[in-house]
Amino acid sequence: MPDGKVVDLTGPGLTDRWGVTCTDLGPSVVAPNGKLVSVFGDTFSGPKVGEGDWRSPVVLIGTGDADHAIVYERAGGADPDYAHQLWHYIHDAPPGWTRGGISTVLPSDLLRVGDSIYLHAMVNRGFPRVIWTEIWRSDDSGISWTHMGEGAKFPANLHGGLGQCWSWDYDPDDGWVYVVATSFRRDKGIVLMRVRPDDIGNRSRYASWGFISGRWQWGTTATPITPAGERWGELTFRRIEQGKWVLGGFLASHYALGYRVVSSPVANMHTAAIQSPVVGCAWDCENHQKCAVAQLYGGYVLPGSRFDLDGGMGLIVSQWHTVAGWPYRVMQFKATLADSTTTEHEPDPINL
Repeated sequence: MPDGKVVDLTGPGLTDRWGVTCTDLGPSVVAPNGKLVSVFGDTFSGPKVGEGDWRSPVVLIGTGDADHAIVYERAGGADPDYAHQLWHYIHDAPPGWTRGGISTVLPSDLLRVGDSIYLHAMVNRGFPRVIWTEIWRSDDSGISWTHMGEGAKFPANLHGGLGQCWSWDYDPDDGWVYVVATSFRRDKGIVLMRVRPDDIGNRSRYASWGFISGRWQWGTTATPITPAGERWGELTFRRIEQGKWVLGGFLASHYALGYRVVSSPVANMHTAAIQSPVVGCAWDCENHQKCAVAQLYGGYVLPGSRFDLDGGMGLIVSQWHTVAGWPYRVMQFKATLADSTTTEHEPDPINL
């Protein structure tokens, strides 16, 4: 199938049976049991934003990948027939913040390592103010979730505010989990961290990648790996195969979904060209089959994605008509990304 929209994933007649009529985000991984697990942000049971039962995050579980349309089969949580909020808190609001002080909790990304799935989430007190981030874990393929404790809570000012919105993946070749992160405000570049799987719940064990004294190294102050002037929102970072990674998501400074294909997490992002297969546009210029989407964001890479094939990359794309309150939905797209690792310039080995 060529590039373009495959299907609407959420909305009336699709996911309202689980109370997921309006929702966004949707980063996804393949669970240990082989099912696709997707996590969504602010979710409403009503026909537009702000109406009906408000929850976040929620999970839907089903089948599908970059080559097959996603079909959801049940909700995460104890009730398969309704997508309840994954953990209890009350959506608070000003004035006063008298009901716990949290307006909403938004998912950053899912990570699968072995038989466990990890969820990094941003705890907010009004948009776009993050007050801390935290990690939850599921050992039953996305059904139930457990907080990993105080060690798995990260301050909002981590790396000068660049450590809020994450994406992450595991590299079985070297045994590290690599984490990219940026500000939830969509006004900054991207930093890189790594951690061993056994230490995911221990913030003191995360090492950042930084440029200091003329060289890049681990364990120093984080330095943005992306060129100056780029501003990023939702991120997606996936190891597609050995020696081939994709980093991208919502490139706010270009009003598009942008991606770099590199040979490793520490490759030189400055020399890897950005590819933008889906672009933003005005509402009266939309053409989803030509990958022009109004008020787009997200852009998460789906399992099964491949380079250098027409429509070989599967993407999860969000859309929110902020004036009307609908559409506020998640869509599945196919896109084409070229494998640029053969022409990419690696950093000087002396500086590693």
